Amino acid sequence: LGNNSHVILPKQAKLLKQHRWVYFKNKWNLLELSIILLSWSAVAVFIQRTLLGHRDITYYQNHKDQFASFYETATADSVFQYLVAFLVLLSTVKLWHLLRLNPKMNLITAALHRAWNDISSFLLIILIILVAYAVASNGIYGWKISSYKTFIDSLLTIISLQLGIFNYDEVLDSNPVLGGLLFGSCIVFMTFVVLNLFISVILVSLQMEQMYHKPSEEEEIVDLLLNKLCNLFGIRYKSKKEPMEPDAEGSSNLNLNNSKNTLTNSSADANIYQKSDN
Repeated sequence: LGNNSHVILPKQAKLLKQHRWVYFKNKWNLLELSIILLSWSAVAVFIQRTLLGHRDITYYQNHKDQFASFYETATADSVFQYLVAFLVLLSTVKLWHLLRLNPKMNLITAALHRAWNDISSFLLIILIILVAYAVASNGIYGWKISSYKTFIDSLLTIISLQLGIFNYDEVLDSNPVLGGLLFGSCIVFMTFVVLNLFISVILVSLQMEQMYHKPSEEEEIVDLLLNKLCNLFGIRYKSKKEPMEPDAEGSSNLNLNNSKNTLTNSSADANIYQKSDN
């Protein structure tokens, strides 16, 4: 992490010096800056976790008759895991942006841009449904089951339900009829209705984009670079936009067939002319 940020940091510092406040108006610059900050933060927390771990283990080995608390080490480890998770997320977004040079990835990105309004609407609907079921489950089971004691716990439990991680026994043992109705309807609405409609919107947008897709300038640049690279190694590179050129044998056969067709047409015209004279 530190090596990657060490390479990117001078470039971003140079851009910040050149553009000043305009630098922060570009979302990709903000992405790069976030990755750098998270990288160095993760390195710092990793060092702190290592030092705290050695301290707590040393204290435990020297004072086995006393209680050794690993709370600070566990907290630092949790913070480190969260930082790495966000760093992986932002790095994946950056990788997706770099893969836009690939025609298929560019097509998928364009399809998502085309369907963004519908996608945002469905995301809002999904969020409203999750909040509604979280509030309902918290109100019904919050005083009985620890998984629903707070709104956040209920929301996380409902999200885990969509992933297949759910304890059905504790719900059915508490209230079989109401629990089956509540969570059964949640599975039907979320999994079989809303998510399927969400995927259908993306597929329709992808189909429309395949019909009306226009290659970007970056695709043409990549095509040109591949052409230059293949010519450098003596490899013949055929672009998709270039028509297929016949070879020497094919061109000679084509010319021969054209000459035969011309002779046949001329002889047929001569026969018709003779018959008309007779």
